[in-house]
Amino acid sequence: WRPIFMCGLLLASKVWQDWSSWNIEFASVYPQFTLDSINRLELQFLKMAKWDLYISSSLYAKYYFMLRSLLEKHNFRHRYNRMVGVVDNRASLQAIKVSKRSEMVKEQALSHLSMSM
Repeated sequence: WRPIFMCGLLLASKVWQDWSSWNIEFASVYPQFTLDSINRLELQFLKMAKWDLYISSSLYAKYYFMLRSLLEKHNFRHRYNRMVGVVDNRASLQAIKVSKRSEMVKEQALSHLSMSM
């Protein structure tokens, strides 16, 4: 389930963010997957989904806020990382780096959106 979940995150990032994460960034966050395996997995995932990645903005928002509320619960991230076996500090630092970059992109997008209204 982990490779499918990781690929879903990658593709969701590419669909919904103007400056999405690169496959090489996911390879650094998930060191158990090489860049080549992520590329192949992404292609296979797209073929199986028949290249149809449309998700309505309301459905996206529903799950975004649901997942965000999980992260805000006390100690969720630490317990999750322990559960999935994340012990490598380098991978954790890379995950934090990607998270900060995503947050920055989100803030910029919200800023641009508010200016256009």
